Amino acid sequence: MKFKLDENAPWVLKTVIENVGQHEVDSVFHENISGIDDKNLNLKCYEEKRILTTLNADFINPIDNFYRIMILRSKKQGKNAVKELFEKFLIRFPLEETSGKIIIIEPNQIRIRSEIPQ
Repeated sequence: MKFKLDENAPWVLKTVIENVGQHEVDSVFHENISGIDDKNLNLKCYEEKRILTTLNADFINPIDNFYRIMILRSKKQGKNAVKELFEKFLIRFPLEETSGKIIIIEPNQIRIRSEIPQ
């Protein structure tokens, strides 16, 4: 699977994702497209078939088609807190089951949406 880390997602997630399988991870920062608007980032991920991994709650209700979106909603925004939240998610939920879904990962629950809300 291919992932794209939004500019607010810590780069340490690259190691976490790569440790659970043969995944490719890139980031908005490393592609030199920081500041890209949400609509164009979503479109880019859709075209590249990349799972958008973000802390940005604006992606909960995308208005366009999307490939896959994972929204991390940690109580703390530090890289270690976000990393721990994502690691706990990976223990409970196989990445293969993310196809066509928006997954909101919170400390006490995982919410899954499988279609664009109208």
